[in-house]
Amino acid sequence: MAPARPNWLAYDWGLVFLVAAIVALGFVNLGSAAPDPALLYRQSVALGLGLLLAFLLQFLSRRRLFGLAYPLYGASLLLLALVLVVGREINGARAWFVLGPLQFPPLELAKLGLLLALAKALEGRPIARVWDYALPALLTLPVVGLLLLQPDLGGALVVLFGVFVVVFVRGLPWRHLLVPTAVWPNLKPYQRERVLIVLDPYRDPLGQGFQVIQSTIAIGSGGLFGKGYGQGTQAQLGFIPFRHTDFVFSVWAEEWGFVGVVGLLGLYGLLLARLFALALACPRLSDRLFLSGFAGMLGFQVVVNLGVALGVMPVTGLTLPLFSYGGSSLIATLAGLGLVLLVHRDRYQD
Repeated sequence: MAPARPNWLAYDWGLVFLVAAIVALGFVNLGSAAPDPALLYRQSVALGLGLLLAFLLQFLSRRRLFGLAYPLYGASLLLLALVLVVGREINGARAWFVLGPLQFPPLELAKLGLLLALAKALEGRPIARVWDYALPALLTLPVVGLLLLQPDLGGALVVLFGVFVVVFVRGLPWRHLLVPTAVWPNLKPYQRERVLIVLDPYRDPLGQGFQVIQSTIAIGSGGLFGKGYGQGTQAQLGFIPFRHTDFVFSVWAEEWGFVGVVGLLGLYGLLLARLFALALACPRLSDRLFLSGFAGMLGFQVVVNLGVALGVMPVTGLTLPLFSYGGSSLIATLAGLGLVLLVHRDRYQD
C-alpha cells in the first residue's frame, strides 16, 4: 500500500496552535527551573525528534493505522515484559530501556497500542452486561499488571483512566459505576504513606511531606503577578525537589503568579476541549474511542500533576504533559497528538 499523501489543509490547526503555545511556555519555564542548562538542549533535541515523528506519521492512513493496532499492542506487551529483565531501575522503578544517552519507557508505546486495540475491538461490541467487560479487561490487565511489577503505579493509573474513558464513551451503563474497595489493602506501605501525606504532610515534614510542603509554599508565595522570571526563591534556592519534572508547575506559579496560572490552565482546558471536540466530529465509533481515550489519559496526567503540586493528591511521579522536562514523554505525547490529527484528517475516509 502506497503511503498516504497528507492534505495539509484538512488538519485542525487550532489544536496545533494550542500545543505549540504550551510547549513554548514549557521551554520558558524550563529556562528558569532546570538545574542544569544542558537540560534545555536535551529538551530541544527531544522536541525536534517528536515533531519529526509526528510529521512522518502523517504519511500513514487511518486504515493502515488501525490495521497496525494489534501488532502495536503485542509489541508493547513484549517490551513491557522485556524491560523487567534488561531495563534500568530509575527512581525505584525498572521501567526504562537505556541505550547510551537515550532513555525510553515502553509505557508510552503501550498507552497508544492499548488505545488503538481497544478502539478497534469495541467498535462493534456494546457494553450492556457484566460479561461485556471481558474483552476490555483481557486487553487492559496484562498492561496494568506489567506496569505494577515495575512498579509504576502512576503509569498504571493513567492507563486505567484512559480505558475507563474509552468504555464510558462506548456506552457504559450508569449502574455499573462502582468504586472498588479492594485497592487500599493491596497498596504497598510507601504507596499508603503517600496517600496519608496528602491528609497531613507535616507527619513527615523532612521526608515524604517535604516536597508537598515546599510546593505549596512556592505556589502561595507567587501572589497575583508572581515574583518574576528567575526570581522564585523556593525554586532558585533549591527547596523544590524535582522542580523541572514533577513539580514544574510550582516554579511557574511562584514566578508568574495567579495570572500566569490562569493562563496556563486556560491553555490546557482549551486543548482538552479541542481534543474531545475532534472526537465528537468523527463519524466512526473507533475513531471517537481512540481520540477520547487519548484525551482522557492526557487530562488525567494534567489533573494529577497539578493536584500533587497543590498538595491535594499523593505523589505519583507523573509529569505535566508538554510542559515538564522529559524527552521520552515529550516525544510520545507529540506522536500521540500526531495520530490524533491523522485520525481526524481521515475521518471521512472510504
